[in-house]
Amino acid sequence: MPKEQEQFQQAVVSILEAVMFENWLRFYFIAEKADADDVDGEHTLYLAVPDKAMTRIREEYAHLLPLAEELNGKTASFENSQQAVCNFVVQHLDGKAMPRQMADMVFDSSSFQTRMQLFNAWVQMHEAQLEQTFMDFGQWRSLFAQWCETDKVKDLATRLAAAAMHPVATPAPESTH
Repeated sequence: MPKEQEQFQQAVVSILEAVMFENWLRFYFIAEKADADDVDGEHTLYLAVPDKAMTRIREEYAHLLPLAEELNGKTASFENSQQAVCNFVVQHLDGKAMPRQMADMVFDSSSFQTRMQLFNAWVQMHEAQLEQTFMDFGQWRSLFAQWCETDKVKDLATRLAAAAMHPVATPAPESTH
């Protein structure tokens, strides 16, 4: 495999890991607090990673610590999550900054999109199991990797990749004239 292609595939794996980690943080460390400005009793969801968990992340997943630090204490929103992952990718991935152009290429690639679809399907299909007991991030990675090695998931990945490579053509809108 040419060096550029190998670097690209490694970037796909690394960025997917960051997305998975952010998802894992939200899955286990969401908390809610009453919004002081809201008299209707609305609650705001935010990430509250306890000190003990931050210490464990520092010890076991030091390369992902900047992402946990950026998200900890922030409101849980799609925008905050997306911004934190993007910041992490361009500033910290693999201990060095990743060129923005490379990150954009990975995010837009069918390879990354296929893996994201698989990960999202895995979380949805295993949500009850994941909620039963706290699972370390390493367990998440391991379970997801095992699931991806099954024949049914390999077939699904192939079909998703093919669909991404050959999207169904959307007919041009008909004129109203």
